Amino acid sequence: MTTKESFDALAAIEAEKNPYDLTREEWLSFTQEQKNARYKLQLKWKEEHDVRRLKAIYAIVPEVGLPCTICYWSDKRAATVTRIISPTKIEVTHNEVECLDYYAGDYKILPELETGHTDVFTKRKNGKWCMEGYPTKDSVKLMLHYQRHYIDPSF
Repeated sequence: MTTKESFDALAAIEAEKNPYDLTREEWLSFTQEQKNARYKLQLKWKEEHDVRRLKAIYAIVPEVGLPCTICYWSDKRAATVTRIISPTKIEVTHNEVECLDYYAGDYKILPELETGHTDVFTKRKNGKWCMEGYPTKDSVKLMLHYQRHYIDPSF
């Protein structure tokens, strides 16, 4: 699977609509018992959909130049994939950012990369990308499906 195919699969899952959503006419005509039964179906479908979405996110295939986000607990760091070491090991470089408002967490992510600020991430058995040398639990994570930069001002 290529990177484009993996993102297309994720987009297809995210575009799915819940077939059990109530229309206005149904909501007005259903009894409370019928509404409760439909709500249970909605919840079950949403839970299954969330599992499929997570699997699609974990199945994203990285490529050089792919924007990503390093998640350090409450902080997030914008980065870009710069080297594919192996199918389960990649190197990312931090993007330069411009702080617009520190306390509002407003940053402008620039396309330039910081020199010397690279991190290596490995894909674990559970599908998550974790920083090399860290345990899977409570690790620094890498998100390949979006790019964001946020420094928590409360710390």
